Parts: sequence; structure tokens; C-alpha cells
Amino acid sequence: MNIQAIVCSFILAIGLVLICTSTNTADEDSDFTKKTYTVLLIIGCVMTFVGGLGYLYTIYEVLMRAHRKFKEKQLRKLEQQVVRRRTETMARTRTIALTLEREKAMSMNGGLPPV
Repeated sequence: MNIQAIVCSFILAIGLVLICTSTNTADEDSDFTKKTYTVLLIIGCVMTFVGGLGYLYTIYEVLMRAHRKFKEKQLRKLEQQVVRRRTETMARTRTIALTLEREKAMSMNGGLPPV
């Protein structure tokens, strides 16, 4: 997973926890002053904003990278595997078909290879 997304998720989560703490949603028995609640709320809002913005930017980067690869017609890993397996299967099928034709021709010529 993208490390940038993980870091932004943590920042976002910490910001949300600070907002919950400052609004007395999480713990109603704390001994914080009004000024402390205000500071926690401001820091929480800033961290939530920064984390959310970073997370959105990370998603944007991932989508733009995928779009660029699509535009340049680069195959993804799964698509590369599908193409490789298809060509291997086609080669095996051709080999089997040639072997069957050779056996059929040999049986028609009385066991002699075709000239």
C-alpha cells in the first residue's frame, strides 16, 4: 500500500480524535480548561484538514498514474499475465495440432513420413 496514504490516514484519524476530545464527545470527565478545549479543537481541525487533503491528493496521484499508463497503453501486471498465458496456450495448441497432423499424415502413408 502507498505509505503516503497510510501517513495521511493517521494524521486524519488523530485530527478526528482531537476534535472528538475537544467537543466532549469522547470523555466527559476530563479536567481541561476552556482554552485547552479550544486549542485541541483548532489543532484537530488543522490535522483533519491536512490529513484529508493529503489523502485526496494521494488518491488523485494513483488515479493519474493509472490514467497515464492507460493512455500510453502499458499493460498492468494482471493484463501482462493474461497475455503471456494466452500466448503460451496458443503455442501449445499449435504444437498439438501439428503433432496430430503429422500423425494423421503418417497413418495415411503407411507409417512413412510425408515428403
